[in-house]
Amino acid sequence: MPWLRAPVPLLVGLLLGACSKGQVEPTDPGGGGKVCTEIGCIGGLRIELQPNAGWPAGDYTFAFALDGVPVTCKGALPLKACDAGPALTCDVPDRVRIGESGCALPPEQHGFSDIQIPSSPAAVELKIMRGEETIYSGNISPTYVESRPNGPGCEPVCRGASAQVALTFP
Repeated sequence: MPWLRAPVPLLVGLLLGACSKGQVEPTDPGGGGKVCTEIGCIGGLRIELQPNAGWPAGDYTFAFALDGVPVTCKGALPLKACDAGPALTCDVPDRVRIGESGCALPPEQHGFSDIQIPSSPAAVELKIMRGEETIYSGNISPTYVESRPNGPGCEPVCRGASAQVALTFP
């Protein structure tokens, strides 16, 4: 096997080159450069739902105004079977995603975990109802932070914020 006789530095260089996932973008003619990795990011707003107890069974409505644009999501607990799809449906798809938790557990352990809003609204009005009872009503004014997970000067620029919503069940 003649390839086994290749000089060790050549083999090491080939192996290191094959393992690199970054892209080199020269920044000066002297051969300097920056290395950008290829990490993606999830921007937008994440709202963590923090109930004081387990989520009671019933019909739930999550009503939003995202910079004044209404979005309503409805569903029920207990959740559907894990392979039956999401329990909540929203009238404007892809504007809001609500995490469902516990579909493989007993029904009393089912609940909603968080809300992901992929856009970056400056103002969020949120009302959560169980049946006719309001369990949360409030406004969120997120403060977004920009980051570059692939290094300075590298794309993408991620813009994200998080908030917490305390829920009180009787």
